Amino acid sequence: MSRRERFRRWWENNEPELNIRRWTIVAVVVLILGGLLREPVLALLGLLIFLFGLGIRVWWDFCFAGLTYERTLSATRALHGDEVTLELRAINAKPLPITKLEVVDDVTMNVLPQGMRLEFSERQNMRGMRSFFSLGMYERVQYRYVIPARTRGLHRIGPAALSASDPFGMVSRRMTIPTSDSFIVYPRVVPVSTVVVPARQPFGDFAPVQPVVEDPMRMAGVREYVPGDSPRRIHWRATARVGRLQTRVYEPSASPIAAVFLDTITFSHMWEGQNAALLELAVTVTASITSQLLGGKHQVGLYANAPVPLRSRTIRIPPGRRPGQLTRILEQLALLMSVYGDRIERLVVDEVPKLPWGATIVIITTNVTETMQRTLLRLARSSGNGRFVLVAIGDVPQLLPDLRRRLTVYHLGAEESWDVIQRIALTRLQ
Repeated sequence: MSRRERFRRWWENNEPELNIRRWTIVAVVVLILGGLLREPVLALLGLLIFLFGLGIRVWWDFCFAGLTYERTLSATRALHGDEVTLELRAINAKPLPITKLEVVDDVTMNVLPQGMRLEFSERQNMRGMRSFFSLGMYERVQYRYVIPARTRGLHRIGPAALSASDPFGMVSRRMTIPTSDSFIVYPRVVPVSTVVVPARQPFGDFAPVQPVVEDPMRMAGVREYVPGDSPRRIHWRATARVGRLQTRVYEPSASPIAAVFLDTITFSHMWEGQNAALLELAVTVTASITSQLLGGKHQVGLYANAPVPLRSRTIRIPPGRRPGQLTRILEQLALLMSVYGDRIERLVVDEVPKLPWGATIVIITTNVTETMQRTLLRLARSSGNGRFVLVAIGDVPQLLPDLRRRLTVYHLGAEESWDVIQRIALTRLQ
């Protein structure tokens, strides 16, 4: 595009308030009229009209130049009950002031800033968070809000729609910032008074000081070499690093394994929807039991028949107790959606053959169906040394006679809400 064409487009804007040619014509007419009538006031008025139109056009061209809008979160991960600080920052790095800058951030439904009233948003499952800034020349304005972490899930802020008005309120210009910021709130973790998975070993499931049987595939660390150690156990890299012989130390091979299955279906039929409060209680129980088992030196895996947005249709975390396993499990529980997925018994049937021999299978559900019971009985009869534990939440389930003999069944009533319960006390059904 030639320079002449660019100037023509700048001179003749489609919007009347920005059309410099029209402002110039009006100014020239007033100037001529003032000259004919010999009125200096009209001549001055014509000059002011021209400068006014030119000023609006210049403001339009440069109002967003040098303007920066930023969001800063104090944390990207938060526990239930924590507080996350959100900072909104607008910077005007130019000599042209912006007297009125309106910013509307789209936020998810679970974002509830203190002291701010959210508005309706055209985007589904979103609301609008409106802020106003008045920026002078080379000025920086910052607001700070506290967001309580009350509900698990992904809390997203953004994108943002910016709208600036000229000092006279004649025109306004809009701009969209597509970036967004987010943080994850983990589900509640409370103490569990019942040991759901009892110890298999005579001295408990905690690793002894000197393990009787070691697994050469799992190295726990290194120590100083002592006479009598096998040369095969010498860690040559560590020896070269410290200058003294170092011996590998392996983890015990009898580490207990538990696979926790969470059933996210709260009703028997799809048309009944979901009981959100009961599902959140089930998620809290799952997170608490998982934390208890990992604290007891178990290898723990998590499986759930609910999707994680943009990741997977189901949650499948193999058993393990490496650093970060609990964080990984809590993050998946935080992100799972409250939708109607496959039956939990189908997931159990698919995953049980893949688990190590002797693993304990813990099923946490709010809807104990007869089909589920018969499936668990069939698996219990054919799984050899595997153990099955059923945790029923809500109403006391009607159990098949044979299920009581072959499975360990616990019950937790729904009298206490998930967000106020302080301790999970499970009752064993005999």
